[in-house]
Amino acid sequence: MTRRSRRIRPSKNEQAKQSVDFLEKIFETSLPEDSHTSDIVARHILAIGKKHGKRPSREVKKMICRTCKKSLLPGQTSRIRVTSKVIFRTCLRCGRVNREILGTYGDCK
Repeated sequence: MTRRSRRIRPSKNEQAKQSVDFLEKIFETSLPEDSHTSDIVARHILAIGKKHGKRPSREVKKMICRTCKKSLLPGQTSRIRVTSKVIFRTCLRCGRVNREILGTYGDCK
């Protein structure tokens, strides 16, 4: 029986967190210019989150449709309506509506 080599490797959780952080940066920079790249990155962010449990930040999570797994760009691929206490985000591709209730001081919960 031979021994396995023991290299020091970062754990899968650390690699997953680094991947999500890297993909978030790409997502934020490519969102206004290139919708195709941002759609692919959005799908990968959701896949890593589902497999490893490493979720994206709140700002990035708001900009991804959970149904069609594509990016939401206000005015182009999504419609945003604001009422007195609720923000409605509607995906123009699949029609999913996401509601966000505002707090007492106007900041999101």
